[in-house]
Amino acid sequence: MDDAAECPLAQTDDKFDEAHYFVSRMMDEYHDPMPFRYNLNAFLQALRNVTFVLQKEFAHRDGFSSWYQKKQEAMRNDSLLRNFLEGRNVVVKQGSLELNSNATVGVFRSRTIKLGIGGDVPASLSSDYIIQQMALKSGLIPPEHFAIDEQYGVRREWYAPELGQGNVLTLCDLAWVKIGRVLSEAHEIAGWHSMPPVEHGHKAEKCDVLLEMDIDPILPEKWGWYD
Repeated sequence: MDDAAECPLAQTDDKFDEAHYFVSRMMDEYHDPMPFRYNLNAFLQALRNVTFVLQKEFAHRDGFSSWYQKKQEAMRNDSLLRNFLEGRNVVVKQGSLELNSNATVGVFRSRTIKLGIGGDVPASLSSDYIIQQMALKSGLIPPEHFAIDEQYGVRREWYAPELGQGNVLTLCDLAWVKIGRVLSEAHEIAGWHSMPPVEHGHKAEKCDVLLEMDIDPILPEKWGWYD
C-alpha cells in the first residue's frame, strides 16, 4: 500500500497488514503444530476484521454503499471466502478448527524426496518429532551420512475441512489475496492508487519440507560435508 500517513484507508490497511503478519507466521511455524494453529486462528479473525474496518472507514464516501453492496454479494458467493467466514465464526464461538495432517517421511537429497513413506499423522506431532521417531529409526542412512546432500526429512501438509480442499496455508494465501483485491479497488475509488497483493506470496512449497539440518544447522559440518 502507499504511504499510510496520507492514505484515506490507513486503518483498513493496518488490519490487512495484520492478517499478512499472521499468515507469514504460519509459514515460519509450519512444522510446529501449536503455533501454526494459533496463527491460523489469528489470521482468520484478522482477515475478517479487514472488511469490518473498511466499512467503518469508507462509509461516509459517496457511492460506497452501492459499491460495497455488490462486493458483499460477490464475497458471499465466493466459496473460499464463505468458508473462511464460517471458519472465523468457529474460532470465535466454538474453539479451533479441525486440523488434519499428512506427511511423507524418508530420505531427501537436497529438498527432494528420494525414498519415503507417506500417510496421515496426528496433527499434534511436530515434524521434528516425526523425523526423530520415524525416519532416524529406519536405518536407511548410516549415522555418518557419507552421501553429501542426503539426509532424513519430512514433507508436511495441513488440511482443515471447514476451509475447503487443499493445503491450509495455500487456502489462506488465496483468501488474503481475494480480500486484498477488494481493498485495492476501494483505494482506487477513494482516489488513492494501490497495487493488489501478489498471489501465492505464501506458497506451502516454500516451507513444507523440514530436514535434519533445519533442526540442527551444524550437522552438515559434523558429517564432514564441507571438508
